[in-house]
Amino acid sequence: MHILVVNPPLGGPAATPCAALRVASLLSGMEPLAVWDANLDFWNQRLLTGAATQAAGVWRGAGFYDPASYLSARQALEERLAQARPETAQGAYGFAGLRLPVMLTLESLLTQAADESHPLSAWAADNLSHRLPEGQKALVLLCLEVPGQCLGAAVMGLWLKKHRPKAVVALVGDCLEQAGAPSGPSPAWDHALSPMDPGPLRELASSITGRIPGSGCSLEWSSISLQGFLIPAPVMSLRPVVGMDLVREDPRDPGLAAPRLLEAPRLAGLVGQMAERGVAGVLLTSQEMPSAYLEQLAPELEGDRIPLALAASLEDPPSAQTLAALARGGLRLIHWSSPSGAVLESGPLLAAMNKTLVSASRTGLWNHLTLPMEGSDSWAQALLDFTGSNPQVVHSWSRPTPWPWSPRPISYIGEPRAEAYRQVAPLPGGPLWRKLAGPAHLLLYLERHGCDTVRHWRVRPEGDSVYRLGEKLNYVFAEPKDIAPGVLEEVALLVLAAGKVKPGWLRHNLAHAYLVAYTSEEGVIVGTDTLKRLRPEYLEHIKDQSGLDLTGYTERGYVSIRPEYRGTGIGNALVQGVIARAQGRKMVIITGSDNLAGQKLLARNNSRRVKTYFSKRLNKPMQIWMPQDQDPELGEEK
Repeated sequence: MHILVVNPPLGGPAATPCAALRVASLLSGMEPLAVWDANLDFWNQRLLTGAATQAAGVWRGAGFYDPASYLSARQALEERLAQARPETAQGAYGFAGLRLPVMLTLESLLTQAADESHPLSAWAADNLSHRLPEGQKALVLLCLEVPGQCLGAAVMGLWLKKHRPKAVVALVGDCLEQAGAPSGPSPAWDHALSPMDPGPLRELASSITGRIPGSGCSLEWSSISLQGFLIPAPVMSLRPVVGMDLVREDPRDPGLAAPRLLEAPRLAGLVGQMAERGVAGVLLTSQEMPSAYLEQLAPELEGDRIPLALAASLEDPPSAQTLAALARGGLRLIHWSSPSGAVLESGPLLAAMNKTLVSASRTGLWNHLTLPMEGSDSWAQALLDFTGSNPQVVHSWSRPTPWPWSPRPISYIGEPRAEAYRQVAPLPGGPLWRKLAGPAHLLLYLERHGCDTVRHWRVRPEGDSVYRLGEKLNYVFAEPKDIAPGVLEEVALLVLAAGKVKPGWLRHNLAHAYLVAYTSEEGVIVGTDTLKRLRPEYLEHIKDQSGLDLTGYTERGYVSIRPEYRGTGIGNALVQGVIARAQGRKMVIITGSDNLAGQKLLARNNSRRVKTYFSKRLNKPMQIWMPQDQDPELGEEK
């Protein structure tokens, strides 16, 4: 009895398949066993043809790491995929595989798969016929990684059931864990199995072949191709699950099956095997790892390791010390799952998320946030606003791709967007990460260029060139009368977007300021600072509440930096430029006690806090700061 493990067509072309590798490893010792990456063959034989051949060569070579070359090749590949679209009745090709309609039913999927007129059916027949000669008994395992492969698996399964009746066909995939997924035989397969629990798979193989599988989880490298993918060096996808444990909350609870992960030393050993084999990166993103497990894994990975990506939960995050140790062991990318906030207060939850993401970002890690597929209105909006407002810590994001035949309607929570910046002119183009074709490409870019460089790269609107945020800034320091009204309004909108200033006197203060400073790039204002006059009534208000008479002072304020530019140094440059042009005026800075970022900026620019008072108008404590060498008799508040 021959065993054929298949990675079906219509998946992505970047990384070595995880599902087929896992199934083959669980059945080790049950030879003859062969692994066929039908998806890779389909891409190379049917999609990467004509002009796309040269573009594929760019992604497979040194040009991959040059953003301009990468984007040019992507454009050529996208044009080829658009031409190939008529090959399927529904959906469209992308770099993550075939994009199927969200509400595709099992019946409509099988109807589409039964159409033998499109090239996929003919291609599958040609390739299966010589791998499984007529009359041969075989166990064929169709292993799914992404939803697009459902159609490829159905096409193959229908052909096998019709033309190779002695073959036993099993579908193995995560889709079986989704609500409404098929749990039994269908016209295209005899068995449906989950890859999370190896027991039924091993039992099926043993009952059909009469042989007993080995201990499992060994990697049979000879049958796994590492070449031919759309990537310059092989990246391996690996699911670190060995089985399922029954978890009970109390003795009366029937329990839920939870995944059991490989022992940490064993997983680290597999990563080491991959490095010896020539693998350039490992994706461990198919299963979330609890914080306790990551604490065990971190010391096992210490040393010279290949770059890694893994999945973790923001509801159970590892400590800062564990993140630092993982980074030393090769970790570059974390796929964070966002908390389920339907019944939770969003404020404390978002604050806790931000703390974890900031800690990871300071370690040099790239934070990728997996948004929920759906959620409550209040939590969904809060999460989308947080994601859009904090690109300096949420470096990229995605939604889970739904599997076909789910019976419940899917309600997407929308596109992340910083609500406070809706009125501000948008930055041209988009971030480079959105043009990278999947996590395998992103992982290699992070290893080659570093997190800071990749997150600051942005693609211009025409889509064929890249610039780095902060690379070509234009600074302006001028009196309001010398600034066009439209520009002054853009400055006002950017100040309001920061959320620290109320609009009442903002435009009046800008129009009557001593000096307005701003910096722009690609035609968009991205940072501001101002040296403004203190109105008499405001002076009286400060004196009444703080006891300080600030008559004769000028106030430096209205510092606002677009989120995408935080950490580029433009805040310091604006502040120092304003100070250098103060012409001997005595300066004061008034900020809220909750403005921690502003206080750090003040401390970096040789300023000291001289007074804290409570503002009844704002209903919060306020702080008064001055330059270190100004008015020493006022001292420094401790």
